[in-house]
Amino acid sequence: MPKRPSFPEYDLHPAGARVDDAVAQLNRIVSSARGGGANLFAVITGYGSSGGTAMIKGAVLAACRRYLRQHHIRGFLDGEFAGDMFSPQYLAFPEAARIPNFYKRFPNPGIVFICV
Repeated sequence: MPKRPSFPEYDLHPAGARVDDAVAQLNRIVSSARGGGANLFAVITGYGSSGGTAMIKGAVLAACRRYLRQHHIRGFLDGEFAGDMFSPQYLAFPEAARIPNFYKRFPNPGIVFICV
């Protein structure tokens, strides 16, 4: 059985989720983390195989780029790059060492790792 991560995971794509609701939830999560919550967490965005969740992933990645520019987060990593230890995305992620080996062996494009 894979080891669970030592950081929280938040599901932003439950059935019927809308993009604006997912981004609003992400804003609350990032604000909470900046206020003393977890300094590393993962958001489950889905990857678009079942009707529209790719829009949530795209919106989350765009929000993460904005947070990074505004210095609200230190970095983010699209789960599809979690196993590519030589990719620029992986190398730029400050908390790459804390990502469980399970995600490194089985990269998941439906997850985004974020550190504050």
